[in-house]
Amino acid sequence: LIAVGSSIVITNFSSIASRGDQLTTEEALRAAIRNARFIAASQREDVRLSFDKDQGALVSSDGSRFQLAADFGTTGRGEILFYLVPPASGLSPFPAPDKTTLKTDEVIFCSDRSSSSFVVEIDIGFGSPIRQVYDPFSSLKRTVK
Repeated sequence: LIAVGSSIVITNFSSIASRGDQLTTEEALRAAIRNARFIAASQREDVRLSFDKDQGALVSSDGSRFQLAADFGTTGRGEILFYLVPPASGLSPFPAPDKTTLKTDEVIFCSDRSSSSFVVEIDIGFGSPIRQVYDPFSSLKRTVK
């Protein structure tokens, strides 16, 4: 009984451990944003986060790299796009962040926390892209579309 129980535990543990290296696209994105935010705040330097299509990864200016699934490499159709959310003008209401079209190649996390909200569009190559609105110094997405 002990041997059977041990083999079940070992089998389940090894499958979980092998799955640990494979983050979903959204998990990798959240990890990259958390890392960039942490480096900007702790080292008091601006950190840039961008998507590198050739490597199929999210890359930050501090040298961190977050590998995405094969759909996002040079052989895949996936792409991650960044958009800036424009500020409000005068007493006007804030523009709808999920409707922004101000495309940018990278998002900057400023050490003084003066960064603005941004939108990340995850396009896996088929179906509708997913747009997520992030606040650069919050741990949560603002909205999901």
